[in-house]
Amino acid sequence: MAPFKEFEVAQRAHGALAARPLGVIQVPVTEIVGSVGRARYFPRGLRPGRGLTPSRVRRLVAALNHGEALPPVLLYRLGHEYYIVDGHHRVAAAQLAGQQDVDAEVVAFLPEGGSPEDVVARERILFEQQTGITTIVLHEMGQYPKLLRWIEDFQRQRGRSVKGAARDWYAKVYLPAVDQLKERRLLRYFPGRSVGDLFVYLGDHKWIMSKAAGRDIGMRAAVDSFARYLATSRGPQGFARWLGTLRRRRAPG
Repeated sequence: MAPFKEFEVAQRAHGALAARPLGVIQVPVTEIVGSVGRARYFPRGLRPGRGLTPSRVRRLVAALNHGEALPPVLLYRLGHEYYIVDGHHRVAAAQLAGQQDVDAEVVAFLPEGGSPEDVVARERILFEQQTGITTIVLHEMGQYPKLLRWIEDFQRQRGRSVKGAARDWYAKVYLPAVDQLKERRLLRYFPGRSVGDLFVYLGDHKWIMSKAAGRDIGMRAAVDSFARYLATSRGPQGFARWLGTLRRRRAPG
């Protein structure tokens, strides 16, 4: 296991001083990478030992295995990474019990730097504040604003608030498409990217193919076409070149 990161070190590196509370959300255990003030106790990751009481962790694991719900932990988020403020034992128990997510009260910190990662982190927080969706992880600048535009298009068709439309879009558009992408195991073509990134690439592909067909081809047909192309495009570089070529070909002139 990798050693736990110290939040204050990351905070200084990114100049992340401004905080934004996100409320209680579900956080993937794999995205919890550090601690606030206690990282030195976990040189081999979050394991029972100097920083954790083994008997307490065992009790919590037993409770989870019996279906008991534990109180939310408190986490700080910087970029796409989470740091434990309170709840080290609960997170360790969730890991040992094989849980994928934990309920957490999250405070996000806004980095002030100009690196692509810092820009994406700020875009993510703005997207979350406007939509209420907190589980989509993207790694490229401009992708969160693009998702927001798609949700606003979805909203205009239904005449609801942005957050209400976002909930419907997430349940009826995003999650079913992500399930299809996972079923096809298409993420293997994009190392270092998330399923959220893959959804955006799929959305670009669907838009281009629909333009070429003169109609909306639908999500399932888009996934089929996307999968076929990835299988013959020599990975993400070939796919990116193909997208760029089609965009230029169809640019207004």
